Amino acid sequence: MSKLKYLGTYISPLLALISFNCTGFFAYSGIIFLYVLVPFLENLIPKNNYNFNKEENNSAKHDWFYNWILYLLVPFHLYVIYVFLITIANPALELVDLIGYVLMMGTILGINGINGGHELGHKINHPLKMFLARVLLTTSFQNHFITYHNAGHHRDVATPNDLTTAKKGDIFYFFALKSQIGGYFKSWRLEAEKIKSKGGNQLLNPMIIHTIVPWSFLGIIYYFCGAEVTFFYFLAAVFGISILEAQNYFSHYGLKRKLKEDGTYERVKVEHSWNSDHVIGRVFLFELTRHSDHHFSGAKPYQVLKSKEESPMLPFGYPAMLILSYFPFIFKPVMEKQLAKYGMD
Repeated sequence: MSKLKYLGTYISPLLALISFNCTGFFAYSGIIFLYVLVPFLENLIPKNNYNFNKEENNSAKHDWFYNWILYLLVPFHLYVIYVFLITIANPALELVDLIGYVLMMGTILGINGINGGHELGHKINHPLKMFLARVLLTTSFQNHFITYHNAGHHRDVATPNDLTTAKKGDIFYFFALKSQIGGYFKSWRLEAEKIKSKGGNQLLNPMIIHTIVPWSFLGIIYYFCGAEVTFFYFLAAVFGISILEAQNYFSHYGLKRKLKEDGTYERVKVEHSWNSDHVIGRVFLFELTRHSDHHFSGAKPYQVLKSKEESPMLPFGYPAMLILSYFPFIFKPVMEKQLAKYGMD
């Protein structure tokens, strides 16, 4: 597959801009495309589990094309937010159109904002990427994400210590609240532990800034756009956060690391993440669907992540699994069957 496929990342924000300039049925065109057409197409398009050979891997790893896909996403993302804000500021806007715009904006905040921030936020030794990650995550009020995800989730995944690993039988909505609220407060503790280990001042906990910045961003929206626009942007962000938590929910659902005799857990293996080789989800989510390899090496660039034969595979692609997560009465039996298939029930 050509590297140009990753330009598909920009399809979602382009759909948002189209939706924001339409009314009635067409205000939902982006939503219909992403939540109906894409899951359907993913079941028709053959999966692709091809991995780069050594030469291709080295070439892709140092190809700046892949970085620029991420870099240019940031101003594009901010522009989509700007268009959304001025669009919903129209006092003549119909409620049915407003709902469509909020759902679409929330989708962009979840797919491009948080997921883009996730990819950039693993590059802790790259100041520009870390700055851009913070910008993207600020738009979804997820400034604590990097702390918890890098220092908490990747260390504790598939154990009871990880708030973002769903146990078999967990209901998404309760899981999402536990993951989001618990993750925020655990981030305070993780940063405090880091400061203590370095002999630093606890008053300089980065979580202070990570808390102030998103609320300041919301305050800026309120100052320029008013209370009503701010409220609907906040609703969009909540929906975007739910997309993050849905991905957390199904990507490790029911998977467990074994507890060793010394009280520690076995190392993270490929069987501790659900994977998908569905092409569209791979492109839209910066290969997040190759989740096992991501957990093997969190800083590995998205373009060189590998499909692992030993990894358990999801029954459907990420877009479809995202939708199913919101319907526990469908999701749970589907995943129980999948767990049984891999002998993990």
